[in-house]
Amino acid sequence: MKILMLSPDAQMIDRRILQEAHSLQALGHQVTVLSGFECREPDAYQTTDGVIVKRYVYDWQDRRLLALRGRHPLAWRLLWPFMRVRDRLLDRPAGFDYFVLEKALEHEFDVVHVHDYPALRPGVMAAQARGVPVVYDSHEFYPVQSSFTPAQQKRHLARERRLVRECVQVITVNPYLARMIAREHGIDEPMVILNACPWPAPQDDALVLRADEPARAARRREFGIPPDAFTFLYQGWLSPERNLDVMVRAIARVPSPAALVVVGYGDYRAVLENLATELGVADRVHFLGRIESEALVRLTPACDVGLIPYAAVDEMHRYCSPNKLFEFVMAGLPVIANDLPYLRDVVAGHDFGWLGELESVDALSSMMAQALASPDRLQQYATHAIAARQQLNWDREAAQLAALYARLEAAAQPAPPAQVQALRTAPANSS
Repeated sequence: MKILMLSPDAQMIDRRILQEAHSLQALGHQVTVLSGFECREPDAYQTTDGVIVKRYVYDWQDRRLLALRGRHPLAWRLLWPFMRVRDRLLDRPAGFDYFVLEKALEHEFDVVHVHDYPALRPGVMAAQARGVPVVYDSHEFYPVQSSFTPAQQKRHLARERRLVRECVQVITVNPYLARMIAREHGIDEPMVILNACPWPAPQDDALVLRADEPARAARRREFGIPPDAFTFLYQGWLSPERNLDVMVRAIARVPSPAALVVVGYGDYRAVLENLATELGVADRVHFLGRIESEALVRLTPACDVGLIPYAAVDEMHRYCSPNKLFEFVMAGLPVIANDLPYLRDVVAGHDFGWLGELESVDALSSMMAQALASPDRLQQYATHAIAARQQLNWDREAAQLAALYARLEAAAQPAPPAQVQALRTAPANSS
């Protein structure tokens, strides 16, 4: 099948998206990923396994306006304001949706696989234009995030409720979100495909790296981390609602050789850098910026403890299932995490870390100090994290994706003519 994936990711394509694309490509499908649409620079390339990736820069040309000018070259200036108000009141697609639709329709496809809510409406439009099915992969329950006003949340929920009914399958990342989406939209529970990771290459396996201390020290130097520091690692988007200032304040209370390694990007980085300077720990907080997934799998197992400090600022964050949780598992890292429902299920369920109220600097610094002072417990947690890989790996999750697309491919096959079917089912002639 020709699969068209749509994603709003403008900065960096989510690891989950690329894993799904590679897994489907390995099954013999042809996958094209259109991601971003608001990137700084356009880009297009093909991965070594044949996945096609295209990135776009939104040109801010509203296709509705261009069409109106063509139909009414004299009156469009008068009609355009009324048309915009009408479309907003009726919740019709806006200019950006049509831009994404235009790019989608430049391709041939048998199914549209939408990643996240911002791409859902143009994805449904593209599928309807070609008469093909839509798969909706909801990485988070986007409409309920706290950055929206109550009126905006209500509008987005209503829109998503309509659109999911156009999808042959809804997917999400953990059972909590699956139940919430089903309840809010009155649909069957979505399929759960975890944000698990592929198995690492032998040279990046935690078991191999930790048995070779010189190699581990060299790996740290490769990324600019002091080789003898006890490293706490955060990786992900840098933004205020993720409780990241608490990490910096906490590391200031933990004695050296403890260091904090921060991987990620976002405007909030400047705030965290200033805070580290104010607290006198700028030399112990290492900001590494954006690191692609291929390099991140080399860095993570060279650290000591992973941090997941997300605060429950809304339902989307309360039931989060972050990539880093599974990246830490695959790297065999013990974890210090905020005590949120799904994080508790995984971390406590597999017994590989500490849970607490990480909005508190006292609580986080106390758990950091425990990790630093408890080498036996740390080793036990690391052993449990490595054991958890047997259940929390991408091979298991990819099997569900493969089964879904096998069903879609079977449904797309034309039924044989009745005469041929009759011949196939008739008993053989004994003569």
